Amino acid sequence: MLSVRRERGPAPRPASCRQCGRGPSRPGATICARCGIPFGETPRADAELPTCPVCYTTVSDDGLLPSLAGTGRHVPIAEHIAEHERHPVGDDGWLESLRQGDRIQVGRWYAPFDLVRRYLVTGVVDGGRRRTFQHDTIVNAMTQLARWGAGAASVVGDQAEWREAREAVSALLERYHRR
Repeated sequence: MLSVRRERGPAPRPASCRQCGRGPSRPGATICARCGIPFGETPRADAELPTCPVCYTTVSDDGLLPSLAGTGRHVPIAEHIAEHERHPVGDDGWLESLRQGDRIQVGRWYAPFDLVRRYLVTGVVDGGRRRTFQHDTIVNAMTQLARWGAGAASVVGDQAEWREAREAVSALLERYHRR
């Protein structure tokens, strides 16, 4: 019996610029309208590289990110973003339900939604230079959690409000990552 072996080529990838992450502006375009480099070409050395808006990972110098499918391949940012449909970073639907405009309530405090989501995804706290007094307690709680963890021993000079904020942020973090 004669068997026919069919080779399957790689799946077609979404065309995107490795430098800015932008897709083609029209069908059949081969050069990025924003950067002027051909799609699939390595970014210029002096270029600011794109960051995934879902997981906040910046592409490497070759303009690629590791695939979330665990295959070991590296993919352009457009394909990486599409992979988040199958590999979400947390329960964004639930988190959006807590959103109040551009803010989110954590316990009895309010903080910028984007700051809290970035912390939940990355564990990195960066309140920026324009932090307002309203969310300093939440930022302080996130900083303490990042430094000592949720089950930390008593903190020297701890205040009841800080402890309460750490507990609120910890509960939010646990719920966000549970699906």
